Amino acid sequence: MSETIYICLDVEASGPIPDPYNLVSIGAVPVEEKSGAWQARPDDLFYVELKPLYAGFDAEAMAIHGISREHLEQEGMPAAQAMEKLSDWSTSRGGRPIFVGHNAVFDWAYINHYYVRTGVKNPFGWKGLDTKALAAGVLRIPFLDTHKENLARLLPGLAPEDLSRKHRADYDALYQAGILVELLNYTG
Repeated sequence: MSETIYICLDVEASGPIPDPYNLVSIGAVPVEEKSGAWQARPDDLFYVELKPLYAGFDAEAMAIHGISREHLEQEGMPAAQAMEKLSDWSTSRGGRPIFVGHNAVFDWAYINHYYVRTGVKNPFGWKGLDTKALAAGVLRIPFLDTHKENLARLLPGLAPEDLSRKHRADYDALYQAGILVELLNYTG
């Protein structure tokens, strides 16, 4: 088994930046190497919705994921508890966790902000792998052509997204894990 394990994460948020906006939900799925090939572990999904910390709720951002402020206030997990849960889950997957995101700068900014804000140690540290940048290099395409729809056409094992499930953090993390698997196993 590899000394590291890739953790594909996706977040949904209540706006474009953390504080004054909130982390709404986190989805994650591990990707590991077994028998010389990379594979996602869809049976090992992580998902949590968080109680709001801040007053910011952008109507357009909230419409994307469809999770209401009221739902989060009533059913969301307290932020510190959610970050502890993500840390425990990520570090118990069998290797040093590596943060992976599709447009990782957005997702990592929220995750790191919430780790700092809650005082929970970030198990991913300051490093992250962006599958958009990886796709640009592996497939030798312009960065702006690394959107998911184009990758579904270019990577033979990647099906198109299920649009009825898109923008739910656990589904998006799983789909992004599929992108990572295809790129890591790509032979050109």
